[in-house]
Amino acid sequence: ITGNIEFRDVRFRYPARPKLRILRHLNLSCSSGETTALVGSSGSGKSTTVALIQRFYDPLTGTVLLDGHDVKTLNIQWLRS
Repeated sequence: ITGNIEFRDVRFRYPARPKLRILRHLNLSCSSGETTALVGSSGSGKSTTVALIQRFYDPLTGTVLLDGHDVKTLNIQWLRS
């Protein structure tokens, strides 16, 4: 694992608040070894993007990739370790 992360057309809403859109068609690439900052107001989805990488949530649509692998196909315990 080298640590390249990519969000492809990711949409997300929290299950408890389905009317509130958090992420709308997010496309983002973060290369291993680089620093990426997410900036925005409270509730804009900064922490949610990290939670999606760790599979605390799954996106409504789109894909989260780690080194080209959909995180949904990876072992959750391994992913979070």
